[in-house]
Amino acid sequence: MVDFVWRDYLSPKHWPTLLGFSIFWLLSRLPLNTQLAIGRSLGSLLYYAIPARRKITATNLSFAYPDDTPTQIAALSKRVYRHIGMAAAETASLWFRPWSLFAPRVTINGANVLDDAVATGNGVILLQAHFSTIELCGAAMGSRWPIAAVYDTPKNPLYAAYLLHQRGRHLVELIENRDIRKMVKRLRQGGIVWFSPDQAVSRARGGVDTTYFQQAVLTSSGTARIQKMTKATVLPFVPHRSEDGSRYTLEILPAITLDDENIEAATQQVNHLFESQIVYQPEQYFWVHKRFKPPTTKHPNPYQ
Repeated sequence: MVDFVWRDYLSPKHWPTLLGFSIFWLLSRLPLNTQLAIGRSLGSLLYYAIPARRKITATNLSFAYPDDTPTQIAALSKRVYRHIGMAAAETASLWFRPWSLFAPRVTINGANVLDDAVATGNGVILLQAHFSTIELCGAAMGSRWPIAAVYDTPKNPLYAAYLLHQRGRHLVELIENRDIRKMVKRLRQGGIVWFSPDQAVSRARGGVDTTYFQQAVLTSSGTARIQKMTKATVLPFVPHRSEDGSRYTLEILPAITLDDENIEAATQQVNHLFESQIVYQPEQYFWVHKRFKPPTTKHPNPYQ
């Protein structure tokens, strides 16, 4: 576990974040079903309270579902926010209550697939899109296997430090997403690295030209490059939350083979894989990020 020292963050500039943590702690004291119900209500409130993010979400969904009407996009957006609200409630409980509170609700299918892959002695890349259950997945999977997770360091230093502390309760290591050496080292040692390479990445950080839901985008080529260097097994991982959070099903799927002769083609394979998973549960994907940033200045910016 990564140590966290509260006294390092008592400056007034950190008080809003500390207040947020306090609210999470109070929320975690309630029965779990009540927490999730409050989370859904909070998500509905956020939908109306933050118009900029609401617009980004609607823009993203319109690319993924071009045949849907504005009314249908709005309805789906509201479902997305309700699931984000439940994710906040899940995070509160995972931070301030024991994992055993959630464990009875979680089923892991395909555990033998991961066990068999680990038994070969090769490294394993656990490949997952950014679904809103991501915090719960870390606790669920980390309670059963020694998993290292790749993450993007938050800009808020207090939140970043506390996130490392909390995730460190369940995961053996957290690897910053630019630290390729550390990912490669763990995989060559036969470890498991959990990776979600589905957000926009600049060319300077390894982004390559691909499409995502038929839109031209830059995508991280990290999966293909790291797999080629380490010969790790790539296992798709898909989580699902019921509409009320009463059940969670985590699916570990059979290994996929990436095109190790063509980095761009392999990266596109990963995008298509994520697309096929998202269309079955679009309400559980993080559509609030600017995933469809234009790859060049010749492409129009949909977020302007």
